[in-house]
Amino acid sequence: MTIRLFAALYVAILGLGSAVPAAQAQNLKVVETMPANGTVYRGVSSEYYVRFDRPIDHIQSSFMIKRGDEVVEVLQPRFKTEPNVLFALAPTLPAGNYTFGWRLRKLDGTEVMEGEVAFSVAAGGK
Repeated sequence: MTIRLFAALYVAILGLGSAVPAAQAQNLKVVETMPANGTVYRGVSSEYYVRFDRPIDHIQSSFMIKRGDEVVEVLQPRFKTEPNVLFALAPTLPAGNYTFGWRLRKLDGTEVMEGEVAFSVAAGGK
């Protein structure tokens, strides 16, 4: 009887061990962006960030701002931020429609993620 109990316990432990990597392999998720999709800036538009549900690799990450197909700004994420946040500053943009895009890896290097949100800057500021 103790051998069966030991065998059942061993199988259960093996099952738990394989569940941990599966949970870690879940897709990285965007929690929040600034600008949010569809934002209309009136005035200063200089802070950009993406918050994820887990830490990401700041060194292998990049941001860009495009107007149509033209890249108007390539932003370098700042390293002094939360492990799950990419943050950068950029000059205020002229009026128009833009996309804010990112490309990054999880810290373990296993997943590359790209995304973008659309936003616009209104003419005349405030």
